[in-house]
Amino acid sequence: MLKEILPDIYLIEVPLPGNPLKNLNSYFIRGGERNLLVDTGFNRQECRVALTGALDALGADMGRTDIFLTHMHSDHSGLATGIASPTSKIYISAKDHAWMRQVFSPNGWENLNRSLARLGFSDEEVTENRVTNPLWRYSPPLDTIDAAYTAIEDGFSLSPGLYRLRAIETPGHTPGHMCLYAEEQKLLFCGDHIIFDISPNITSWRNERTQNEQLALYLYMESLKRVRELDVKTALSAHRRAMGECRERIDEILRHHRVRLEEVRGIVKKYPRSTVSGIAARMTWVSRSGWESFPVAQKWFAVGEALAHLEYLAAKGDIVQETEGVQLTFI
Repeated sequence: MLKEILPDIYLIEVPLPGNPLKNLNSYFIRGGERNLLVDTGFNRQECRVALTGALDALGADMGRTDIFLTHMHSDHSGLATGIASPTSKIYISAKDHAWMRQVFSPNGWENLNRSLARLGFSDEEVTENRVTNPLWRYSPPLDTIDAAYTAIEDGFSLSPGLYRLRAIETPGHTPGHMCLYAEEQKLLFCGDHIIFDISPNITSWRNERTQNEQLALYLYMESLKRVRELDVKTALSAHRRAMGECRERIDEILRHHRVRLEEVRGIVKKYPRSTVSGIAARMTWVSRSGWESFPVAQKWFAVGEALAHLEYLAAKGDIVQETEGVQLTFI
């Protein structure tokens, strides 16, 4: 779908076949000297056809178009280098650019496989995830990650046409997720920070150097509170329904995570020394089928979210993290 939703701002719905997110909402802002495209879609043919078809229908000149990536995930970054012109700039936060190098590097899968075993995945699940996980399967080309991007910091500004946009770092969904805010129009491009129909996946991205106050869930909730203070009339999300009420949705998401923390605390109390995968299997997920029928890639996202909540509780001292053999457990 292609639709002008605000003056000189066009919504491009990019399909994500077989993915529970269903679609990516990409936004094209028609400017004077430079246009701006916000997010791109997976590096796969169905996404490319939909996105380039819409850009062609708009008469978009990629020679005068830059790209802003709200974050590093492949459903947002996958096509960027493939559709950019030699004169296009591809903006992404410095933190997510650094994580792209780490995650999509040749050692990225080896590190992932070790972490999956630690979280309670079987050898068969580890192998299947390597083949089916869309984060890697449809990622941007590895040889473009170092040179193709312009790394930016919180407060960076862009001025396509009518809009003066300020990048706001909103870590949580990824270490360097960014929203774009146009104060004059009270307009917020939310990326995956706020989604109106589902809760954004907040997964653990902790490493041995991460401090407790830098945990994904803690940072996400603090970022939500920061955005809640903005004067927002129109909020544009990256998935499912494009528009919604910003503050009301933030309050709903914060409540969701408070409930989720209580649920996880209760599971650990009832089933001490469970693996993270075992805890995730007992959590409440919006699905008509049971945990065993979840595709492995979806289990991976769910286990990451369970771990983010477990780390938050452990940092508060509510539960204790242990290691039994190679596996991580909690009591």
